[in-house]
Amino acid sequence: MYAYIQGAVTDKTASTLVIDAGGVGYEILCTASTLSGAPARGEIMRVYTWLSVREDAMELLGFCSYEEKGMFLRLTAVSGIGPRTALAILGSMPLRDLTMAVMT
Repeated sequence: MYAYIQGAVTDKTASTLVIDAGGVGYEILCTASTLSGAPARGEIMRVYTWLSVREDAMELLGFCSYEEKGMFLRLTAVSGIGPRTALAILGSMPLRDLTMAVMT
C-alpha cells in the first residue's frame, strides 16, 4: 500500500515509531535496527513500510531499508512465520548475517 513514509519522528517506544507525514501521525511497528537507527525527535526519517491486515487489527510495519523489507517478505512467505515473528527474527542478527544464514 505505502512503499515508505517520510517525515519527522515525533515519538519512539521500545517497539514503535510515530512519524508525522503531512500532518498525520503514523504509528509504525519497527525492527530493532530501525528503532536503533532512528534520529532524534523532530528529525526527518524515511521508513519503508508494509501493511499487516488481520481480522482484528491493521498495523504498519517499518524497516530501515528496502533490503530489510525484502528479507521480511521472504521470511513471511515461510509457513508458520507471521509478521511479528519475522520482525523478531530480523531483530536477532544483522541483516547480512541473516541473509547468509538463509542462503546456506
